[in-house]
Amino acid sequence: MGVTMALFYLTLVLSILGANGAGEFSILHSPESLKFTGTSEVEESLLKEIFSASFGLSVDQNSAWNGLSIVDPFNTPEAIVEVYVEGVSSLGSIVEAKARNYPLVVDEYEPDTFKVIKHRIEQRFSNGGNTLTNIQLSNPGEFQSFFGVFGELAPPKVPKQTLQHLKNDVEEDYQFLAELEALKLFISKINAGAISPDNIIDFYNFRFRSLHALSDLHGPNSLQAKEAKKLLGEALTELSKAFTKAYDGAVLVTAVCTDVAHTRRAVRSARLPRQASSPATPGPDTPMTPSGAGTPSPSANPSTSYSADYAAIFNILLWFGVVFVFTLVAIVYAIMDMDPGRDSIIYRMTSTRMKKDN
Repeated sequence: MGVTMALFYLTLVLSILGANGAGEFSILHSPESLKFTGTSEVEESLLKEIFSASFGLSVDQNSAWNGLSIVDPFNTPEAIVEVYVEGVSSLGSIVEAKARNYPLVVDEYEPDTFKVIKHRIEQRFSNGGNTLTNIQLSNPGEFQSFFGVFGELAPPKVPKQTLQHLKNDVEEDYQFLAELEALKLFISKINAGAISPDNIIDFYNFRFRSLHALSDLHGPNSLQAKEAKKLLGEALTELSKAFTKAYDGAVLVTAVCTDVAHTRRAVRSARLPRQASSPATPGPDTPMTPSGAGTPSPSANPSTSYSADYAAIFNILLWFGVVFVFTLVAIVYAIMDMDPGRDSIIYRMTSTRMKKDN
């Protein structure tokens, strides 16, 4: 009985962890050589194997997931694009209607998809020449490192615009709009001809971080969050069209949404800083600046700063505590249900019929 209760509590804890790890894997465009079918869920740790198989590279992990079929192994995609969106479990029907969506089981806190794909491509193509980009849209200071791929990338500005619910003077809204403009900057460069096919496989990873903080502030079902999802969905559709045109259709474009639990303050550490030229709230035309540009005065923000590892450490301690408490309860319950005459060595050792030394 005690073992049964322990298993029950352990299952309960794992189900809670799984509920906090929901997400969605969306196929925005796939070439004719690949066929995605079904609606079965896929584990996030399997994405690197899906991308590797799509490229025709060797895979390390076998899986029963049957959502991908290689129709033509001799015409695999020349490029794969992954847009990683933090803070929401799904963009729903906001992305283009022909997209195919799969429930995503988020079994990795910090996925290593880009790192593994990059390593496999570099092993396969020792002569180099592959375009391998990992773009953090929240950090425009790194954009110039992609000059060889996209050309000159000036820090984008958040333009004056009239939106129904999002406001430029709300920090979380502004950070979202700034990242959105950064994504549009890359779309414009692709449409301008910065990328062209060269028969060498490429991998592009874009990371969109600010939607989580916006959702925390306004609520996941708020009008602001819905408007933000709509704007992002439209941008992803344009990104898919731009890459499809650039590679003549020989590209796999995907989006990965995940709502893995983060605290709001931990997410804020990765946000775009505003210009330090004025202590007041910037206007709509304030450009995004590189991280660390400008030092705020000591009285500007007295709140406690958190390291980038805060969220990971918090989750480890939290769920270890939950598992420990339920395990302790199960052990106490098992002891309470114990038969003293049969199970306890204490009662056997103190039996009245035990021989005594004279």
